[in-house]
Amino acid sequence: MTSIIYALIVGVAMGALIQRVRASSPAMIAANLRLENLSIIKFMATTIAIGAILAYVLSAVLGPGVMHFDIKPTYVVGVLVGGLIFGVGFGLGGYCPGTCVVGAGEGRKDALFAVLGGVVGAFIFTIVFSSVIAPMNKLLDYGKLTLDQLLGLPAVGTAIGLGVIFLGIVYMLPTVVKKR
Repeated sequence: MTSIIYALIVGVAMGALIQRVRASSPAMIAANLRLENLSIIKFMATTIAIGAILAYVLSAVLGPGVMHFDIKPTYVVGVLVGGLIFGVGFGLGGYCPGTCVVGAGEGRKDALFAVLGGVVGAFIFTIVFSSVIAPMNKLLDYGKLTLDQLLGLPAVGTAIGLGVIFLGIVYMLPTVVKKR
């Protein structure tokens, strides 16, 4: 029960932040995709950096068995195809899974269509999984790889290093890109 409460708190906080940086606006998303305004990109990089650092530091402090990281296998072909489908839908619809829910909460009708599209896409994925997705995932399957394993470094150190790099990039990037 406690996990559900924590998840609810994190979800509401994330939704509020998404709304605060206007990531639920298709116009703002389009500006980010055109690299004219980098606020959403900077927000996501900051979220990844802080989340990685907090998760791995908490895991190290709390000890083994308290937190569980479910590492997904590295399916190169599956990730490339899925990323292409996601990217096209993201570019055409102007929403990703989190931002369309926030947009729907704001009353945006186009966001409701994006949510519906996500549900239909998940349904189709489920139907074709065994015949299309599973065989495709066997191509270039590298198993459960993590960056710390590849680098031969401690997980906490890798998370902190990656977080610092991301935060440094966020700091150096402008929010609004001036046209030449």
